[in-house]
Amino acid sequence: MAKDERPAERVWRQAKDAMLAEARRILGDTADAEDAVMDAMERIVKNEVKFLTLGCNETRALAVIYVRNTAIDLYNANAKRPLPLEELPEDLEDPRTPEDEAVERDAVRRLLRLIEAMPPSYRDALLLRVHYGMTNEEIAAVLGLEGGTVRTRLSRAREWLKKHERRSGHA
Repeated sequence: MAKDERPAERVWRQAKDAMLAEARRILGDTADAEDAVMDAMERIVKNEVKFLTLGCNETRALAVIYVRNTAIDLYNANAKRPLPLEELPEDLEDPRTPEDEAVERDAVRRLLRLIEAMPPSYRDALLLRVHYGMTNEEIAAVLGLEGGTVRTRLSRAREWLKKHERRSGHA
């Protein structure tokens, strides 16, 4: 940290890209994502003492949590606001049939059950990668592992899913 750098400035320098990516993932819109990041940074400035003793990875993780919560709040607020008539799509019909939706829901339920049954060490690494979009290095820092161990766990998680999906007869 630079001599005169405040904790919030360090958060911005270390985490702005990860924060923007997380907000974009949730909101699907760059302008809304930028708003969420700025709102989260306001909260971080008010609570910057929480960031004083954190390392780079911890700082980024906590900043992403701040922006995730802010983006979810913004998403929910936007969902409650009706669309102006000019923004409504012309074709409101969903091309999927109820049967398609049922098959999709069933497949998601099966996958979630498989992930829940997975050994915790595989599940943790897989969820950090897939759900949170973390890199191997970030996963290693969060789980306190070496990079090679993370790669091994991710590989084993994928193999475990393939093996158990075949066993359940849904390959």
